Amino acid sequence: MAAVFGDGADPAQDDVPVLVERFRGTGDVRGHLAALVDAVTEKRSGEPEVRARLVARADAALASPACSDGMARLGHLRRLALAAQDLLELLLPEDEEVTPCPV
Repeated sequence: MAAVFGDGADPAQDDVPVLVERFRGTGDVRGHLAALVDAVTEKRSGEPEVRARLVARADAALASPACSDGMARLGHLRRLALAAQDLLELLLPEDEEVTPCPV
């Protein structure tokens, strides 16, 4: 998430496709967002209504086609990252401090 939202700057244009692929995955490898959906569903984290809404939002972001236009692609990346962030918040205990992932 820090690579997408960190320091108030957008990621470099060359990094956006790589980051999108990490969230979405490839034909052979599941992406980070799909893994988070599975974890939230398996652990039944959070309130059922909230969980269902956030999982549906993540599924919709994953189902939307990847964009080739620069600004649209960045917007898509941000939707994937926000969905992942919300799912992570369901999985992590509220009193635990989180350190950002290295880029």
